[in-house]
Amino acid sequence: MGVKNLWDILESCKKTLPLHHLQNKRVCIDLSCWMVQLQNVSKSHSCMKEKVYLRGLFHRLRAFIAVNCTIVFVTDGSIPAIKLSTYRRRLNSGSEAGYSR
Repeated sequence: MGVKNLWDILESCKKTLPLHHLQNKRVCIDLSCWMVQLQNVSKSHSCMKEKVYLRGLFHRLRAFIAVNCTIVFVTDGSIPAIKLSTYRRRLNSGSEAGYSR
């Protein structure tokens, strides 16, 4: 469900690095963020073959493997009881828990 305004809070310590700076490092990747990004690309290229997001995922992984990164995917765990009612309400309303950057 995310942390409200997390990316705004972290903006001041954001760094953009060339991929080769991650060579031989362990990299943790929020898989749900990647999937949302890649599915949005798929929607904008709907005239192309199906499952464009899988191709995007493959190429991202290939790039990390090429510089010998160890990839650790982070995924959502179980929904805490305190957030369950909010999750159900969003699910029933059809709204997506979007990621804003």
